[in-house]
Amino acid sequence: MNGGQMISNGRPYEITIQQKLASIMDDSGFEEEERWEDFYTNYAYINSLTGNERWMAAQVEADRTVRFVMRWHPALDEVKPKYFRIIFAGRVYTITFVDNIQYKNETVKIDALEVEA
Repeated sequence: MNGGQMISNGRPYEITIQQKLASIMDDSGFEEEERWEDFYTNYAYINSLTGNERWMAAQVEADRTVRFVMRWHPALDEVKPKYFRIIFAGRVYTITFVDNIQYKNETVKIDALEVEA
């Protein structure tokens, strides 16, 4: 989302998927800082969710939920929501769902929620 407007001109954009390396805990055992490392960079189409997809993504969060669609790559099989995130246009997106469409190893859809700064 650039300036509150979803990119929809039909061209792919470069995204980076990062992997969580570690969490640094404070003296009380609470997470103080997360460390991330670039895992995979490629081009993806970016779409906002519509209709039932928005409802399923929880209506409260629907305006910040986007879908990244890209060609399948073996590295994408390792991407799990809890340990990976996406960086796109200087913004951070928490991955909520990864779908290797019909397990054909051709196209992957990743749903993600923009993290508020």
